[in-house]
Amino acid sequence: MRHERVTELVRLAIDLQGTGSGLTLDGIAERYRVSRRTAERMRDAVEAAFGPLQIVDSGERRRHWRLQSTALRGLVRIAPEELAELRSAAARLDRAGLAERAGIVRALARKLRALSRPVRAGTLDDGLEALMRAEGLAMRPGPRARLEDGLLALLREAISACRRVEFDYLAQGSGKRSRQQVDPHAVLYGNRPYLVGYFEWSDGPRLWRLANVSNARITTTRFERDPRFDLQAYAERAFGTFQEPPLEVVLRFDAGAARDAEAFVFHPSQTATKNDDGSLTVEFTAGGLDEMCWHLVTWGRSVNVVHPERLRERLRHMCASLARHHETAGQATDVIPSSDRRTQSD
Repeated sequence: MRHERVTELVRLAIDLQGTGSGLTLDGIAERYRVSRRTAERMRDAVEAAFGPLQIVDSGERRRHWRLQSTALRGLVRIAPEELAELRSAAARLDRAGLAERAGIVRALARKLRALSRPVRAGTLDDGLEALMRAEGLAMRPGPRARLEDGLLALLREAISACRRVEFDYLAQGSGKRSRQQVDPHAVLYGNRPYLVGYFEWSDGPRLWRLANVSNARITTTRFERDPRFDLQAYAERAFGTFQEPPLEVVLRFDAGAARDAEAFVFHPSQTATKNDDGSLTVEFTAGGLDEMCWHLVTWGRSVNVVHPERLRERLRHMCASLARHHETAGQATDVIPSSDRRTQSD
């Protein structure tokens, strides 16, 4: 058997063991770009080499196979680059103030390190340390969430069990603290992490800034998840995390900034068109005028707001207010006004 074929079979064995729902023959054929008959032979070869395959009950007519075996443990190579990426991911989470998530990633790295073959332990350590010495994280200004210890774990448990949570919440706008009961549906990560949930009486999801949550506990009250709630669709309604009625947005970047703008993802719904004069037109649908303005300021004079007028006026007002504020050094007399009320529990 050729070396390439052996490598493919080991990869397939890893895929079959790493999936909970199993793989179909069509799935194998598509993943490895082979015919269905070749996929059958590959499946049979994996079963002969690594042990019996389990048929997973998927509720479909097509069969799903999964490998349950410890035979792969000695064959799977954990590369220094993979562990280095996990360490870097943990460091980025730490920088964002998400210590609990960073701890989970570090625990995963330790488990993978423990599963590596002893004969390669020294080589793995040397390669990992060399990579970590050669790579670092640039300091980037931005918000750093300070979350109560155990808060994320508590919310994960409540979301999984569909149990209502109760917590003290400090409203960002008024500075008032109140005790709130919320049916948690998801956690949304952006510049700041937010809880997405429902009040018992609310007709739609709301946001709570996790840094403003304290003394949280899981109650005995159960709730039914809203079957219409789709986190991805909810997140894509906004530019960032602030929820507002979505608007059609059209931006034009001049020729000098077009290349950078073309490589930038402003929103999942965006389309980008290169114009004859070298400029770039970007269109998307989203709410969140404040966050759009904050971002557009970083592009300076290289971007023009074509549509909507509300966004252009909001950006003009923000820049004028900032200019007036900084004309009088040390006198904080101007406050940048908020745009339309956000669907957020302030």
